[in-house]
Amino acid sequence: MAKFLKIVFILLILGFLTGSPGYTETVRIVAEDDWYPYSALREGAAEGIAVDITREAFKAEGIDVEFDVMNYDRGMLLVKDGLAIGCFDAPRTQEIEEIYRWHEEPLFIAKSFFYSTSDYPGEVKGVEDLTGKVLGLTQGYGYGDAIDMNNSIEKAYSKTDEIILKKLIAKRVDFILLYDRVADYLISRMGVEGQIKPVGLSESTGLYVAFSLKHPEGERYCDIFNRGFQKIKENGTYQRIFQDWDMKLKAPASAAQ
Repeated sequence: MAKFLKIVFILLILGFLTGSPGYTETVRIVAEDDWYPYSALREGAAEGIAVDITREAFKAEGIDVEFDVMNYDRGMLLVKDGLAIGCFDAPRTQEIEEIYRWHEEPLFIAKSFFYSTSDYPGEVKGVEDLTGKVLGLTQGYGYGDAIDMNNSIEKAYSKTDEIILKKLIAKRVDFILLYDRVADYLISRMGVEGQIKPVGLSESTGLYVAFSLKHPEGERYCDIFNRGFQKIKENGTYQRIFQDWDMKLKAPASAAQ
């Protein structure tokens, strides 16, 4: 009996040292709560394109992700202060380049467009066309250095994309900036088709998980994400995520809810 118990004890120790088959490492990442279809709080959980990409990249390295869903500004501040490991969707702009740690390739490239009311007769070819106009922007978001670092533009900030869209329709601002899929979703959801239109491309922006320079695990998880991201680009998972989301976004609103 004593010999049997000794064998069981040794097997338990070996199992502990080599790792239990049911054990999976978990990382906590901040997901912004109001930027659908890239990242938003839906039915109490994080949902969106960036959510799926981040989850699959870590999964490719054997790591589960738990998402803390919150306001983008708050999430980025937590990462900056080393109180959270990473937050998305962050543009890698000059203004914040040195504040965070960045993975090699962006999660995705998003195009931002200038929008006006449908009765506007012209177009916006560059920031010089904004002279004397008021540009509606969402507080805390990055729109590229040409906008973010330009102090000659009169900017009116609001808390959400939906609010700046409403301000545009009410003609409280002259133009707003929205990202492609976000604009399509909001226009459809709010039922304002035909009331606003894109009048010019701002720029294409790479969006990232901004990892912490101060958190003790920031560098490690950034490296892990880099490896996992490359794997899902190579094995087709990355492309499948976009295909699935394109199908979902094209479905009737009742079916997509």
